Amino acid sequence: MAVVGILVGGYAAESIWGTPLPTDHKAASVLIGLLLAAAMVFGLHMALERNASGRTYIDKATGQEVEVKPKHDLFFIPVKFWPYLLAAIGLFAFFKQ
Repeated sequence: MAVVGILVGGYAAESIWGTPLPTDHKAASVLIGLLLAAAMVFGLHMALERNASGRTYIDKATGQEVEVKPKHDLFFIPVKFWPYLLAAIGLFAFFKQ
């Protein structure tokens, strides 16, 4: 999704500022793309959480019910943190130039 966001952000930047993209606007296109990717990943996270059905188990020792939901992660980082990571990378790339 991040690659799609960056490609769409680059296309949007070229349609706004013209082709070829001026070098001083390339950081803005990366920022737009990564913020778009962050929004898409956030939507994916919300869809996964909404459709995740947990299984309920009963602990024999205590008699309490425990609900276990599937985990969604990429490279050991939960999906719910990826939008913030992508936005931070985009802001870092924007302000670095």
